[in-house]
Parts: sequence; C-alpha cells; structure tokens
Amino acid sequence: MPLTDPNTLTTADWASIQEWLRMMWIFFPLMIIFAFSMMIAHAFIPSGIITGHFPPATRLLRIPLTLIGLLALAAALVFFIQASFFLPGALGNIWDRFFL
Repeated sequence: MPLTDPNTLTTADWASIQEWLRMMWIFFPLMIIFAFSMMIAHAFIPSGIITGHFPPATRLLRIPLTLIGLLALAAALVFFIQASFFLPGALGNIWDRFFL
C-alpha cells in the first residue's frame, strides 16, 4: 500500500498535528515533574532521614512534594487524554489503517 503524499494534507490537518505535538510537549515535562517529586518525597527524603544526612524536620517536605507530583500527574493525564482525541482524526487523514 503506497503512503499518502504529505502535500495533500490540508491546513486543518496540519493544525491538528500541531495541537497534538504541543500537548505532547506539555505532557513530557509534567511527567518529569511527577517522577522527580515522587522520587524525592518517597525515596530520597526517607533514606536521608534514616541515614542521618537530613534533619528529621525534612519529613515535612514530603506532603507538598507529593501534592505537586499528584497535581502534575493529573495535568499530564488531562493533556494525554486531550491529545488522544486529536490524534485519530489527524492520522486518519494520512494513513487509512492504524493496525498492521
């Protein structure tokens, strides 16, 4: 099956692809923020307190870091779900089947 020529894409198709890429570029840093805040809150801080590298009062930072991580995860999921609605319409105009 020959691929469709990309020059035949309309302006609306390119706008949909641009919107999808923008959402994915927002999704990526949000997932990084989620991962690092959870890693710091639930791995580094407890380990540092147990070994004595951090003072015991540092455990109070775990709650805000966990909240930041959960908010970043919620925002990332919203962007991912929105991007998943943009993708099928744009890809359907380029390729006629998704699964080979």
